[in-house]
Amino acid sequence: MSIIHKPHEPNLDLRHIVSLIVIGLCLCAIFLRLWVLQVVRHEEFVEKAQSYRTSSFSRLAPRGLIYDRTGKVLLAGVKPRIIVTAKPKIVLAEKNKWVLKKLAQMLGTEEKKLKKECEEGFWKPLLPTPIFLGATPSQATRIAEAGDALPGIGVETQATRYYPESKAYSHLLSYVWTPDSDDVVRLKEMKLEVPDYVGKDGLEYVYEDRLMGKPGIERVEVNAQRKPIRVLERENPVPGDRLILSIDNRLQMLAQKLMAGREGAVVMTDPATGEVLCLYSSPVYDAKKFDGGISSKNYKELSEDKHTPLNNRAIKGLYSPGSTFKLITAMAAEKAGMSSLYRHVNCPGFLKIGNRTVRCQNHAHGTMSFRTALQKSCNTYFGSLADNIGREAISDTALEAGLGAKTGIDMRTEYKGLVPSDEWLDSRRKPMKWYRGDTVNIGIGQGYLQVTPLQMCQVASLVANEGVSYKPHVVKAIIESGPDGKRVDIQRAIAHEIRLSTTFWNEMKAALIAVIEGGTGGRAKIPGVTWAAKTGSTEHRSGKKTHAWFIGFAPAYQPKVAISVIVEGAGHGGEISAPIAKQLVQTYLEILRKESAASSN
Repeated sequence: MSIIHKPHEPNLDLRHIVSLIVIGLCLCAIFLRLWVLQVVRHEEFVEKAQSYRTSSFSRLAPRGLIYDRTGKVLLAGVKPRIIVTAKPKIVLAEKNKWVLKKLAQMLGTEEKKLKKECEEGFWKPLLPTPIFLGATPSQATRIAEAGDALPGIGVETQATRYYPESKAYSHLLSYVWTPDSDDVVRLKEMKLEVPDYVGKDGLEYVYEDRLMGKPGIERVEVNAQRKPIRVLERENPVPGDRLILSIDNRLQMLAQKLMAGREGAVVMTDPATGEVLCLYSSPVYDAKKFDGGISSKNYKELSEDKHTPLNNRAIKGLYSPGSTFKLITAMAAEKAGMSSLYRHVNCPGFLKIGNRTVRCQNHAHGTMSFRTALQKSCNTYFGSLADNIGREAISDTALEAGLGAKTGIDMRTEYKGLVPSDEWLDSRRKPMKWYRGDTVNIGIGQGYLQVTPLQMCQVASLVANEGVSYKPHVVKAIIESGPDGKRVDIQRAIAHEIRLSTTFWNEMKAALIAVIEGGTGGRAKIPGVTWAAKTGSTEHRSGKKTHAWFIGFAPAYQPKVAISVIVEGAGHGGEISAPIAKQLVQTYLEILRKESAASSN
């Protein structure tokens, strides 16, 4: 009997089904991933692959050129120089500590100076940071040939800043060098890309956004060792805008000559516009010392120099104004309705207020009118006038004329000085008692008053314009870079106004003319020119000579120039500062005469 067997049917349990599903899903995932990589992200990976054999470099934009008011004298230019660069993170790594030591030996410089520059450039750790400026061709060749033997070090040629007159303009222009952390923060707040070099002070700092330009980009093909093979693409840098200053180079260089060996400042402006014609502080420093980064030793020498060459006295020097302040006292009396124009005072040679005695040049002037009192600089006359009108009237007028506040000049770190106002008295930590003698003191420009040479030039301008002064500015125009080269002229802006009668201004000018014609400013007399001025001598230290002040404007009517000169510890303003002012004003008026003659021909 045959036995018929039933066919065997495969028994697919749940485990087999799950396994097949998992395998299917994995295959789908793999195919999906391949599709994303090869189709969706194709361009991304092509670009990434391309980057492994290409590298992009930023090319420094040449800083904008700076000229004097004629547009012909170059004050700040650019020239190609060899730069040694370092990638801070690589060079400062523990294993590469020897690199800077070897590099310093090759360059003949200090290792700590190179290290300092690397540390300041650590905000861009893997990008080339300039650490040495002005390497010789032979030094550059040795460094380039070293290659990987000097990890993180490179050599390139860049268009860098230079100053034809590195001393006469050091306070005005300052210098440029690699940005530190403060510069990075400042420029990022301004929404500016941080360049390889930035202005550290002066106009280079204030006009950074105009001068820096736009860096270029160069994309190169590199080999497996990341060394360039060929240039693939180049975008040229755009130079910065050009600045035309209001400074006349002839006056600036003359001021340097006249102030040689002295400590003080000269400021000259056009009273009709506020343009600064000359701004010179003495002594100066040589901006070349900062070229390529100044060493700690050299900076210490400059900062600790007892003559303080780093201090821009024109805008930061604080002095008592002395008798030049008597113009403010006279204006305050007129404003207060206690006109000094018709006032007569007998001067016995001193003025006694309580227990305080104010001397008047150690001799009696006799009966003084307003004009003769200003001409002879009589302390008795103006001291008694101040006593009559009071501190508040004098302080208010001084503030209205612009003292006790920054002028707003387009320079950095201007000081505002001090006028002893109610606000100042209230701000003092300890209560202060004010005496009549204190009022007399400020009435003749002594005591708590502090002013800058620029502020006193503004006071001279205000009188020249019969009650109006304009905001001072050093940049006259900006010429934008690019093919169009659009010129943007800086417009004048009223800074301060004091409204007084025409009679008062006429009498004030007559008195200031008398200062030169037959008073304390006789040494400033210019043949054929009628001009107005006031001298001053300020005590500053017991047993030392006074600071010598001179402020004025010329011609007295239709003035073209206002001037302020101070020479520290030199004696009387009429003897020391007046001759300096004379030569500068005479030179400028002659320049204007020649320009007028040339334009009419």
